[in-house]
Amino acid sequence: MAAANAEEIEFKISPDDQDEHSFVSIWNIASATCDGKLEETRALASKLLNFLCKRDCDFVVCSSSNLEYLDEKFESDNKILYDWKPESEHVDIITQHAEVPGKAFMSFLKTHKFNPATKYNPRRADRVEWFNERWCVG
Repeated sequence: MAAANAEEIEFKISPDDQDEHSFVSIWNIASATCDGKLEETRALASKLLNFLCKRDCDFVVCSSSNLEYLDEKFESDNKILYDWKPESEHVDIITQHAEVPGKAFMSFLKTHKFNPATKYNPRRADRVEWFNERWCVG
């Protein structure tokens, strides 16, 4: 992905990906934005995940069954919360289960000045705390 400002990325949310309350997975936002290209989708999803954690975003929602699934994955392989590199399949798993309200998400990116050229790299302890304390069950 070329270095660009957030304004240069035209984020897309497919109406088909949103539920009745306008929630959509981070993965589906990245996928729609990258026209479904897997490597680009994963790289953008990675940047978004790291950014949301670093900025302590408090409106990520996950169903109780999906949270349980992610907890079990973490217990068996802690890389699920530690390896969010653009080439990591762990990014796929986390961002496919993490949902955000579309409009609030777009506003958060703009307000907190998301820049895809910036490397956001939250500490391990911050990742675990963000996942355990800030994600909502919905």
